[in-house]
Amino acid sequence: MDKLLLPAIHLFALLGFLFYKAKGPFIDFVRGRRTSIFDGLNKSKTQVQDAARRRAEIERKLSLLDSMKTQILAEWAEKAQAQTKSIKEGSVRVTAQMRAEAETNKKALIESTRKAIEAGFRKTVVAQAEEKILRALNPELHAKINSSLASKITEGLGL
Repeated sequence: MDKLLLPAIHLFALLGFLFYKAKGPFIDFVRGRRTSIFDGLNKSKTQVQDAARRRAEIERKLSLLDSMKTQILAEWAEKAQAQTKSIKEGSVRVTAQMRAEAETNKKALIESTRKAIEAGFRKTVVAQAEEKILRALNPELHAKINSSLASKITEGLGL
């Protein structure tokens, strides 16, 4: 056992010396590690708070977007109704104007047709009268008219 006692003492002395020398850097390491962990936790907490604030802001903006969307849709509906009303009023006005023009055109067409019919009727009456007159003229009446016309022409010329 004596053989083991001296190496065990040397081993404990070596471990004690190493612990004594490593104690400062080990404690510094533990303190640094503890500080970095707490800094990380504080940083995480700050990031969570920032994220919560950003989330609240985004939700607020989304609610504003919803209200803006509703407002825009209402404005579009109003504009569509106004355009529909304007189109209806315009179509009524245009229809009335077209009816008035159609009535004017109808009257003009009736008048021009009446005049054309009257002119055709006159031509027909004159042609029929001329034909009756020519049929009624017999050679004796025709000779009498020609001699009367010839005498008027000779009198007029002074022959």
